[in-house]
Amino acid sequence: MTLHEQATVVDPHLGALLTVQVNLVLGTLLEQPSPSGEVAALLSDLLEGRAVGAYVLTEVGHGSDLNNLETTATYDRAGNGSFILHTPTDTAIKFMPTTAAPPVHGVARFGIVFARLLVDGRDHGVYPFLMRLVDADGRTRPGITIRRLPEKPGLGMDNALTRFDHVRLTQECLLSRTGTRIDENGELISPIPRDNQVWRAISRVRVGRLCISAMAAAVSRAALSIAVRHGAQRDIASLAGGRISLLNVPAHRARLLDAVAETYITTVAVELAIDAFAADIDNHLDEQSPELTDLVALTKYFATSTALRVTNEVRDRLGAQGTFAHNKIVEYRALRDAAATAEGDSYVIGLLAAYRSLSTAEEWAPSICNTSGPCDIDTPSRWLAWLGARAAYLRHTTLQVYASTRGDRQTRWDQVYDLALAAVDAQLAYRAAQAMATRASQLPPGARVVAENLVTLFALNQCQAQGATLLTDGPSPKTSRSLRDMRIQLHGLLAPHLTTLVDAFELSSGSLHTVYDSDTYVAECAHALGA
Repeated sequence: MTLHEQATVVDPHLGALLTVQVNLVLGTLLEQPSPSGEVAALLSDLLEGRAVGAYVLTEVGHGSDLNNLETTATYDRAGNGSFILHTPTDTAIKFMPTTAAPPVHGVARFGIVFARLLVDGRDHGVYPFLMRLVDADGRTRPGITIRRLPEKPGLGMDNALTRFDHVRLTQECLLSRTGTRIDENGELISPIPRDNQVWRAISRVRVGRLCISAMAAAVSRAALSIAVRHGAQRDIASLAGGRISLLNVPAHRARLLDAVAETYITTVAVELAIDAFAADIDNHLDEQSPELTDLVALTKYFATSTALRVTNEVRDRLGAQGTFAHNKIVEYRALRDAAATAEGDSYVIGLLAAYRSLSTAEEWAPSICNTSGPCDIDTPSRWLAWLGARAAYLRHTTLQVYASTRGDRQTRWDQVYDLALAAVDAQLAYRAAQAMATRASQLPPGARVVAENLVTLFALNQCQAQGATLLTDGPSPKTSRSLRDMRIQLHGLLAPHLTTLVDAFELSSGSLHTVYDSDTYVAECAHALGA
């Protein structure tokens, strides 16, 4: 994760490439029980720089609905147990995978292609197959048609359309973590378990979503680091006379403080998901379980949503400087956009997780919504209680509406999709805020208060965002004064610590390569003119 985070901060293009080559491609090959033959050869080519890989999953007609992929790999008894890989329909054309010829001469391209395994007319589900796509001289292999997609502003990737016309593959090209093979009698040996089969076949996507979540959180932290350095150096005319730095202007600083609070919570949310994934592996549990799949999906939705808000805010706060690539923000926004789409559209997979949450048991009692005592800026525990009550109320309301709606499953889902997504999103936010508050309790008194103020500011902003829409008859924090007044006071308390809070992101001076890495961007501009 650290590699993906650091690479993304320094060069978003590199971060995007690494998540494909290191996690998806290399990770899949290393998962094979006993790599030999073609697998061993291409693994060696990848590690020694003679070839790059592509994760060939999504199709023109199928993005996140992976259970419905149409590309086929048919077992051919008469062909020495080989497979025939084919694109049967136009909707089965592979769309977006980076299958185009690499821009570096002398480097080949191979792919891990996902297709339905058909044996004697029986569909055994989606499996990955290894195949060479483009030779080192740039020529596409026979039976394969590849067309590079139009230019995609932002991140340069070799995205393409790919069609297969009865391409023959040897049996060793069938991949799986379980060592799946077909014996001499045509029987499937050690198949991928049927429960959650597609997700077991694309196991690296789950890890990839964690990587992308970490990258999105890293982008938020880096963007704020740039914004704070900009605010410290940029000054404006004060209404009271003289000059004043932007960090001393509440209208500018307040938005950054809100973004800092959200970024801290999001960073913790990503860490919790990574810890849960690692714990399942360490305890020899099923890291492919639906529960963990949904947690990772919701974390990706949460982190990429935060990154969208933060990078948009920072771009605007930087003014003209924010439009230039050398100041990183537009590249960070492009990375965020790619992250939201890659390895499962964040909104769609969030909705899928929200839908599956409808079948889990509910623990509800009206007393959950009763938080004791008034909420104020010095009562973080009561704000945490409100966050928990909000999540519980949204879930209860979702299940009530779903149960009372008549019609088929689609009709019923259409009536609650927004509530369901808000409920699982609120639960994720609550758990992250809880974890941050727990960490804060272990800090020295001064630092503890600052961290608790961040948690309170996050909760207060969540209340302002949802209080008038989703929670009209739900739990409301008991307050003796307006949310606006409390928010302004929290901003004032946190303002002296803004630079310290951002320094804690541990992005060393010079690593971002912007005009704000020096003591003053004015000197950088003068230097550019030879002054």
